[in-house]
Amino acid sequence: MTSCTNNKFDTDDIERNNANAQNPVNTSKTILGDVVFADTSFLFGNIQEGEMVQHTYTFTNTGKAPVSISKVTAQCGCTTPEYTQDIVAPGKKGKVTATFNSAGRGGPMGILNEKSITVQLDNSKTSQVVLKFKAYVFAKEGNATDEVDAAQNQEDH
Repeated sequence: MTSCTNNKFDTDDIERNNANAQNPVNTSKTILGDVVFADTSFLFGNIQEGEMVQHTYTFTNTGKAPVSISKVTAQCGCTTPEYTQDIVAPGKKGKVTATFNSAGRGGPMGILNEKSITVQLDNSKTSQVVLKFKAYVFAKEGNATDEVDAAQNQEDH
C-alpha cells in the first residue's frame, strides 16, 4: 500500500512564478528552440478584387534546439498558407507564406479584409504564433455594381 508523501510546499514558489505568454517557463527542463518572427502583421493596402497577393513571414530559431512547424491553419478558405516543412536548426530561418485570394471580397468603396494564420510549433518555447494581414479590396471596374451606377448616371444626364 502506498500513501501520499507530505512534500513541503511553499507559497513563495507560486509568487516567484512569473511565466506569461511572452516569457514562458520551460517546465520540462529540456533544451528548447524558440522562434522570433521578423513581422507578425502585414498591410497589403489597396488591391483589386480577384487579385491574389502574398506575403512571406520569416522567422529565426533563436533557441538552443531545433524547432519545427507542426500545423498551420488559415482563418478562412480565401487564404492559403505554405510553410517550411523541414526542421529549423538553431540560428537558421524558416518561413510561412500567406496567399490571399480576393475574389468576391471587394466593393466599390473598398472592403477591409482582416485575416489570420495560426502557426503551431514543436520543441519551441513559443508554441503558437498568430500572423495577421489586412487588405482593402476594391471591386473591379465594369462589374455589375459599377455597370448599374454607370447606367443610372447616364439616365440622369
